[in-house]
Amino acid sequence: MAKIDITKTELVWPGKFDEDGTLREVPRVNLPFQVIETVNESRATREVKKGTVQESLFDFYEGKEGDTFEDGWKNKLIWGDNLLVMGSLLEKFAGKIDLIYIDPPFFTGVNQLATVFLGEGNTGFEKETSITEDVAYRNAWRDGDPSFMTWIRDRLSLMRDLLKPSGIIFIRFDQYWSHSVKLIADEVFSRDLFQNEITVKRIFKNVTGQGRVSIPLATDTLFLYFRTDQAQFADTLVPREKTRPGFWRHMDDSSGVRRPPERRMFGRVFYPPPGKHFKFSQANIDKKIADGKVRLNPKTGKPEYWVEESSVKPLNSNWTDIPGYSFTTSYPTENSEALLQRVIKVASHPNALVADFFGGSGTTAAVAEQLGRRWITCDVGRFSIHTIRKRLLDIENCQPFEVLNLGKYERQYWQGVTFGGQSNKSLTEKALYEYLAFILKLYGAQPVAGLEHLHGKKNKAMIHIGAVDAPVTIDEIDDAVENCAKLKQAELHVLGWEWEMGLQNLVVSQAQKKGVKLILLQIPLEVMEQQAVDDGDIRFFELAYLRAMIVKPKKLTVQVHLKDFVIPNTELIPEEVRDRVTKWSDYIDYWTVDWDFQNDTFMQGWVAYRTRKDRTLSLISDFHTYEKPGKYQALVKVIDIFGNDTSQLLDVEVN
Repeated sequence: MAKIDITKTELVWPGKFDEDGTLREVPRVNLPFQVIETVNESRATREVKKGTVQESLFDFYEGKEGDTFEDGWKNKLIWGDNLLVMGSLLEKFAGKIDLIYIDPPFFTGVNQLATVFLGEGNTGFEKETSITEDVAYRNAWRDGDPSFMTWIRDRLSLMRDLLKPSGIIFIRFDQYWSHSVKLIADEVFSRDLFQNEITVKRIFKNVTGQGRVSIPLATDTLFLYFRTDQAQFADTLVPREKTRPGFWRHMDDSSGVRRPPERRMFGRVFYPPPGKHFKFSQANIDKKIADGKVRLNPKTGKPEYWVEESSVKPLNSNWTDIPGYSFTTSYPTENSEALLQRVIKVASHPNALVADFFGGSGTTAAVAEQLGRRWITCDVGRFSIHTIRKRLLDIENCQPFEVLNLGKYERQYWQGVTFGGQSNKSLTEKALYEYLAFILKLYGAQPVAGLEHLHGKKNKAMIHIGAVDAPVTIDEIDDAVENCAKLKQAELHVLGWEWEMGLQNLVVSQAQKKGVKLILLQIPLEVMEQQAVDDGDIRFFELAYLRAMIVKPKKLTVQVHLKDFVIPNTELIPEEVRDRVTKWSDYIDYWTVDWDFQNDTFMQGWVAYRTRKDRTLSLISDFHTYEKPGKYQALVKVIDIFGNDTSQLLDVEVN
């Protein structure tokens, strides 16, 4: 091994350097974004800006919008692994983000849970926010300190590259690992650009151990770094609890060398006491005398100046005057809006671009929205994305935003890295076999050979697995069903990443006519998380059944009625909670309609959802009036209590 030339003090861990002593490069993977939903923007407005209608299931994010909402900017909620998300943002956003705030997992090994409510009552139960998120909090660094340190360094490095030269970053951490994070951040951002260690209030907690009660935990830490010395604070004043009245103050109370030291006031020459200097220049003193703001003290005869009354005071590093966490969304470790308001006001101006790459409950995005900043946020968890979307919709006059992911491109990348054999964007036969065998093993099935459309068998059911880079189609399922019928196999399970629109009811009934019981199951994104695989945390969700219908009460006007919703995976709900479900709609948390779906990005035209305060949910949409007679398609999207979405495409004809 080559000798490493140590020239500075730094934190070193196994895996930080290659065998030859070279610092291991941070992965930078650039993948295309898919726009899967646009919120608070009409299709007509979108098409005017875009110029054309794209006839594909998703729009591809091109990054051509301007830096203001007037120039077409839309805020961004991104679902995906933040390492891949940030790497893919670099092409368009390197050096363009004004402020980053992060509250990453604290490496505590604690399983993070969220309270999910059923229906209109107050029945709640603790549910894993998602398998992937729980692994990130609990086991993502099972190899110990080195794995965690590499994980945080890689992400901080990408954040550095995304920040403007004048950008600022806040990093929140707890007492256990903040010292290590500080050393890594010093290296990534430069110790010289470290600004402050801010103390924030956390949930007050007694910690017991070995039969003793430790000193209770009361605070977390915010590390504050500038990207370069071009950065500066926007606002460092905070409101006082009570307005401080004006008062006279002696003048020789400020440090700082001023030449000459003497000052002339009221025909006399005054010198400051030894070791001190006058606060104001001669010109400033002359102006204050003219304004009646400087006088000689009646008792001492020394000069003093008038300090105006004030309702604000300078901000220091003790932020325990405001809450650090909140409990408004049922999401674990939810940062408080008061904290993010202070962060964003201190470190950015209106229309600045604010980012949070551990989106969680969405506090950063929500506060940035309220304060007139642009924002980008992302999270790996389905439940997080759903929570953030509802939270933003609750903000009055929320600006348009889009929901993006890396979709099939992330899956293609994973497939190539995991199984290799990629050549000209296609898998070798061996790599394809390994992919199919991997999915079959996770599903508890065995491979079968020699069948064109069937890949495995589980008990008495045959298995077909969809490709990573394309939706499972009706024709694809028909071919697999035909294989089963010829082989006299009575049951077929189809596992897919994505699905052709509107296929579920059709293919299930067609298979039944051929004597085949058909079950469609979603391949979860957690399949791409090695730790989830190792821990056996993979669940294949059976697709839910949705029935909606169009009602036409008057000319050119329609409504959508939800008529039925069946969630097959009720075994995931505790039995005592399941017994309290009174109707099928209790499983629905959110639903929305795109009134003129054109086989492209979903455009939210109407939406209804439950909140903690309001558990009611209308099953009938508002009226929608089309501008002219014709044939349209309305896409209805339902999101259940687990954050899974189910869609139905409805034909609409108005005259």
